[in-house]
Amino acid sequence: MTGDDFHDRWAVGLTVACLRIVVLVSTLALGAPSQAQSPPSTQASDPRAMGWMQGFPPPADKTIRFTDPDYFSFPKLRWTVCHFRELMPTAGVDRGPGAASALPQAPEPGIDALRFTPLGGQASMSWGEAFDANHTDGLLVLHHGRVVYERYAGCLGPHTLHGAMSLTKSITGLLGEVLVAEGALDENARVGTLIPQLQDSAFGDASVRQVLDMTTTLQFSEDYADPNAEVWQHAQAGSTLPPPAGYTGPRSYYESLQQIRKGGEHGQVFGYKTPNADALGWLLARTTGKPLNELLAERIWRRIGAEREAFYTVDAIGTPFAGGGFNVTLRDLARLGQLILQQGEWQGVQLLPSAAIERIQRGGERAPFARAGYAQLPGWSYRAMWWHSGDAHGAFSARGVHGQTLWIDPVADVVIARLASHPVAANAANDPTSLPAWRAVTKHLMAQDQTPLLGGQWVIEDVAGAGVIDRTRAFLRFLADGRLVGHATCNGLRGHHTSGARGRLRLRLTGITRKRCAPALMHQEERLLALLPRVTRYRIDDSGALWLYTAAGKTLTARR
Repeated sequence: MTGDDFHDRWAVGLTVACLRIVVLVSTLALGAPSQAQSPPSTQASDPRAMGWMQGFPPPADKTIRFTDPDYFSFPKLRWTVCHFRELMPTAGVDRGPGAASALPQAPEPGIDALRFTPLGGQASMSWGEAFDANHTDGLLVLHHGRVVYERYAGCLGPHTLHGAMSLTKSITGLLGEVLVAEGALDENARVGTLIPQLQDSAFGDASVRQVLDMTTTLQFSEDYADPNAEVWQHAQAGSTLPPPAGYTGPRSYYESLQQIRKGGEHGQVFGYKTPNADALGWLLARTTGKPLNELLAERIWRRIGAEREAFYTVDAIGTPFAGGGFNVTLRDLARLGQLILQQGEWQGVQLLPSAAIERIQRGGERAPFARAGYAQLPGWSYRAMWWHSGDAHGAFSARGVHGQTLWIDPVADVVIARLASHPVAANAANDPTSLPAWRAVTKHLMAQDQTPLLGGQWVIEDVAGAGVIDRTRAFLRFLADGRLVGHATCNGLRGHHTSGARGRLRLRLTGITRKRCAPALMHQEERLLALLPRVTRYRIDDSGALWLYTAAGKTLTARR
């Protein structure tokens, strides 16, 4: 069994109750329904309709406890996903004292009626039908930073925290890529050199990059149908409950990682294994001197105007679960996606190095991913614990079991955040009705767009007929609040833009950094900076190229 397909396998026949209890702590993957019958519909399985945990106290047959072996099986999981903090120890991600940042509203009423054809299917379905089919708890779409769609169901509301499952890994990977870009973490360093306790483990001779991209080769099975699979030892190590009688195994994620052995040559094949995320979490903590929850609060959560404190579930010694323990509101998840879409910039301040986001956005090597056997994801890749679609828009995503998704489309300037409680854990169960839905809504929003300049970077291809020097990364980005940001060749630029009918456009530069570079590059930059304030109009041709014109007839061309 390969990839996240293992998540839909129920751990039949396990007799050690503690192991059944801590499935959430290992990968949040229990709860696949019996294949002999269809699960209840999203309406019938709604926690309120089921009566879970209602009343003071709730009836005995409607009570859910962490020690119940089925507390995270469907349909109970539809309540559990919003109540982890009541069930187990956690560590908070502080939001700081400031006000929540605004999410401007621009509802698009036609989205629920959009139709698309599921992967491998013939009959079309609507976006609204897919919302129910995937047992969605909340779905929010941002276009140009504005909320065009927001809907809730099940246990979720605008201010409710929900488990992000393995989407957590992508947040861990983001922080890892940030430290690499800043030079604090060497991606080529051996893990055993940075963490001596891991020297004799499978991670000892793996590079940081191989851990980030999950191209390590571990003797580690996550087959839940096998009671002897290594996942159960890792799960037991992360449990906060007393160990079974006679248990002598690891009692923390740190101890468990030290016992994992190498299964072959690193760097050859992508292998989706949760311990990679826990190893990266250890690397982050060792590098910064801060646990993961504090690092996330310091670098992101206190700075983006999050509405609520987020949290991680933790093991018995308080270590945040870097592979699946993050809990967040839907709106704050969308804010995180918008920060990434904006290349780490937030309200005029560069919070994260753009180089880190660009590396994630490029995706990873396709060959190791292809060898992993993801039949539904042809052309995809994996980098820094993010899934890259390889499509024409360069869309990439964070994914978690039971339908958790953060989908980012740089060309359409769209962020889609979904929290869900699908009865089948594996994403293979909801991808056919999710992936085409994301593409249908981005296509719709682009077709209806009255502000086509806004969105991802416009990479400059020509300045006044002189072309551009290869690999100089000159670009412009038009933001919804009227700001203009970009890179003029050697230096960053800032300014404002105003547009009007019939393609009228005015650009005003307000600042530029003062770095010197090679004479040829400086000359290109000077030509660009001289042309931009003289722009009077624009058009986007049928090939998608952006043309900027001055009154004197000079042009600049760019393309997303």
